Amino acid sequence: MVSGVSDASLQTTMLDAVSEALAVAFIVYDRNDELIYASRLIRNYFPVPPQYFTPGTRLRDYLGALYDAGWRGAATAGRDDAAQSREEWIAEHISAHWRERSEVQQCDGQSRWTRLTKRRLASGHGICVITDITEQKKREEQWRADIERVQLTEEILDNLAQPVFVQDRSLGMVAVNKAFCRFMDISAESVLAGPLAGAFADDIAERLTSVSRHVLETGTPSATAVELQPVASMVRRVVLRSLRVGKPGRYFVVTSFDDMAQAPADDGDHATLSSASGKTYPPEDARARDEHNAAPQGRKALLVTGDTDFEAKSLKTLQRLGLDACCVRDAAEQEAFLSVARSVGVKIDLILVDTQMDVKCLEVADAYGIGTITLDGFQLDTELAFHVMEKLAGLEPEEAADDWQINAAEAERSPPLEHQAAPFVLVAEDNDINQIVFAQILEGLGYAYRIAADGEEVVRLCDELKPDIVLMDVTLPVVNGFEACRRIREMERGTGRTTPVIGVLVQAFERDRDECFAAGMNDVILKPLSPDAVEAMLTRAVPAKKGAAAL
Repeated sequence: MVSGVSDASLQTTMLDAVSEALAVAFIVYDRNDELIYASRLIRNYFPVPPQYFTPGTRLRDYLGALYDAGWRGAATAGRDDAAQSREEWIAEHISAHWRERSEVQQCDGQSRWTRLTKRRLASGHGICVITDITEQKKREEQWRADIERVQLTEEILDNLAQPVFVQDRSLGMVAVNKAFCRFMDISAESVLAGPLAGAFADDIAERLTSVSRHVLETGTPSATAVELQPVASMVRRVVLRSLRVGKPGRYFVVTSFDDMAQAPADDGDHATLSSASGKTYPPEDARARDEHNAAPQGRKALLVTGDTDFEAKSLKTLQRLGLDACCVRDAAEQEAFLSVARSVGVKIDLILVDTQMDVKCLEVADAYGIGTITLDGFQLDTELAFHVMEKLAGLEPEEAADDWQINAAEAERSPPLEHQAAPFVLVAEDNDINQIVFAQILEGLGYAYRIAADGEEVVRLCDELKPDIVLMDVTLPVVNGFEACRRIREMERGTGRTTPVIGVLVQAFERDRDECFAAGMNDVILKPLSPDAVEAMLTRAVPAKKGAAAL
């Protein structure tokens, strides 16, 4: 007898362990519809008093307790018939328990779904397994919602007038719209699941793949101008705008076509692109056409970066586009430069900020009301020219001439030194904006001046004009400022003349100061320049003519 009790207790313990391990609840009843076993988890599903789960409880009494607790519907496959009486409901439920197999899903009204699986064995014993399927239901709902969103997205894409294509994490094309297929004159099946080379020429595909990879890795949107010739009779200039969408691990790159323009082919073998002036270019010569249609001459841009490679690439592109440009290294230099430019009436049209710089640089630009472009190193090669031209296109036309403009003819008319009462300053500076700043400052102080754009020229003019002082930028083309100063000193040897030469530096590095003095310079001054700093330097360098400038 004791052994039997122990065996029953062991079996109950084992069944409870299995129930909890499988996260399902069990009810087992015999051929007389009396409960043999109910797992402990059953209480999580049915709101009835614990005594109704004890062995020996009649199935009828257990069902009656369910009915009284308000839990119905499951026995009738989800049909909650309020017209049924208590006895009718119990009888129908018992009938369901006597079926060989049945299964029903039920929501308890609190967003929890359960599945009741019933089976009557040949021995007459019945088993009811209750499983929580709430998460499964949520996944099914999410799956259905995803399918609906995909279908809606496809419908929206196909109704867009702009061509659009989508790439996945491996940069394979996973979606294209009808406009893309029409524009490229290809079928969706021929490009889907393949690389960009399936839709574009190899050189363009390679370029766009590089851009897409950068967008995917950094999340930085891109705008790339390309020339496409999808049909033999036309060439189109297209701007491809790419951005990253999705979540980490599920990113996609969406690219749309914008600003499309087409030019008909000529009578020859090659299609041509026409500029506004009527000049034509072959499709492969996009750079020549870009330079011809460059930004308006005389526009001025300020570059903010601490990266010398970034600076060199940017200035090269900006100069090719016809902009006057120079560079500052941080927000403090930027603030000082813009302050001086404003004080002397020099208008900066655009500020380009390296994405590695502090956000303060953008705040400074905003405070001065100047438009900005933010770019990283990768985008310099692919997007700088496009963004600059797009940004400047909305600005008011530049006036043909301003009173601060400098040209060679005016400089040649500067009076010879012997006829000048004020000090005569020779400025060695190749940057157009800095030339403007120097000119404004010196004119405001009443000094006569001449500007040389390279080291060879400054040496020649120093010999011809015999200036009272030379302001020497150390980063000159042809011959740098250090070598130019050494040549001036060599040229003056034995003449009894020693012209004060002031080195103009961007940063106060000791090695640069030392090299200035080693080359024969008398002092140094730092950019960005201010009228007070320049006046103080000139006064120290040529004290004999200190008051002459004011006469």
